[in-house]
Amino acid sequence: MKEIMKDLLSTGGVSGCIITDREGELIDFLGDGGIDDTLVSALIAEITKEIEGQMKIPTDFTISALANNGNIFMTVRKDFILVLLTEPNADTGEVRLRLRRGAKLLAKLI
Repeated sequence: MKEIMKDLLSTGGVSGCIITDREGELIDFLGDGGIDDTLVSALIAEITKEIEGQMKIPTDFTISALANNGNIFMTVRKDFILVLLTEPNADTGEVRLRLRRGAKLLAKLI
């Protein structure tokens, strides 16, 4: 799992990688020490539940939030949520591709 996360972090501009379960329990974190990984995990799970409930979308989906000071990319799977935190100048196309590939690899492990 750490190898997959390290590969994701090697993408230019990616500052954090979080894997959480659908209930918000942190599975693993790799990245900047200034990130409250437990809080982010809980918030990501809550956002996921809200989106699923409001939009009635299928279990597997991907969401991006872009801001002036950084971006959040998350992909939701049946058993986990994979989150990448990036700097504002990150190549969003590359991040999305890596996120999708990382989620496929993690699905085989979790």
